[in-house]
Amino acid sequence: MCREGIDLVTLKVALKHSAERLQKEVDHLRQWAALASNANLAGVSARAANACENIASGGELLGACVRELAELQVGGAPGGGGVTITPV
Repeated sequence: MCREGIDLVTLKVALKHSAERLQKEVDHLRQWAALASNANLAGVSARAANACENIASGGELLGACVRELAELQVGGAPGGGGVTITPV
């Protein structure tokens, strides 16, 4: 999934899509955790809820990456790293 010479926009979009997929998985896991709880499977429900929290924090980290890349896209890389700003 990686290629040489990847640009900021491509990376930003890819990470944004990954963050969106993680959010969907968090929503699904919440439902499965609730179902397990309703089926009196407290241990399964608790582990699923824990996994849900971990995935949600991963999504937050990806969101931070997306924001950082957006800032780099607008302001350029620190030290003038040659980032090209492409208007949409």
